[in-house]
Amino acid sequence: MKRLTPAIFLLTATIAFAADPPAKFPFYRQGAASASVAGLQASNDPVVVNAASYLPGVSPGGLATVFGRDLSNVSDIVVASGDRLPTVLAGVSVIVNGLYAGLFSVAYANGQDQISFQVPWETPTGPGSARIEVLFNGNSVARIQTDSFVEDPGIFIYPTDSGNYAVALRPDFTLIGPRNPAGRGEILVLYTTGLGPVSLNLPDGVRAPSDPLAYTQDPFQVILDGERCDVLFSGLAPGFVGLYQLNFRVPFDARAGNLDLQIQSPFANSGVATLPVF
Repeated sequence: MKRLTPAIFLLTATIAFAADPPAKFPFYRQGAASASVAGLQASNDPVVVNAASYLPGVSPGGLATVFGRDLSNVSDIVVASGDRLPTVLAGVSVIVNGLYAGLFSVAYANGQDQISFQVPWETPTGPGSARIEVLFNGNSVARIQTDSFVEDPGIFIYPTDSGNYAVALRPDFTLIGPRNPAGRGEILVLYTTGLGPVSLNLPDGVRAPSDPLAYTQDPFQVILDGERCDVLFSGLAPGFVGLYQLNFRVPFDARAGNLDLQIQSPFANSGVATLPVF
């Protein structure tokens, strides 16, 4: 069986407890900047973040990670397999507003348990409206209340000695990086999460299909070095759960260098990542 998760969900972060009443209006992430791991590690309380941006909160259908201590007895990492995410993995379950979430992995690293999951599509949105409970062997080991955003766009990044770069691939699946920069006019695939509702009604924990494709309901733009790129596709990545992708063309007049990259809809925007271009 194929594994259901790429190796980009081992994140480290923390979050303050939020207890505001649910909003009566659509709730979107605005002015987001990717959080630093060091800046967020201020508490030993269990926390939950967007799996790409590390920012506090969740988004229905997107990917999130819980961090905490004494949440499982895993000493390394256990990764889900199969065509549908399980709701119990290594004795661990995550319940979001009464719904069992599909689990990607349960891991132990940097002195913390790390539980990666897909946020159920029916999760309500608004300030403090996501109520998350972690069970281990049927016993409650953590309860977290946090914000839930209609759209909470986050760009997956990977670290190198020279900085953090967006997870962007060529059509042949080669990864763009400082030693393999993108070319002007090239079409790239950018991996993200938290882009909100899509054109298909999909069950929780099920891989996105390739036919038909699941398009985002709101159009997302890719902004590279302040310039809008041509976006050919914005939706769920086929064959994955909770992972979104944007297929876009690098502008023909893009300058060379490590360029700022951001995604945005009419209602929400991501933090800034780096894309090298030659």
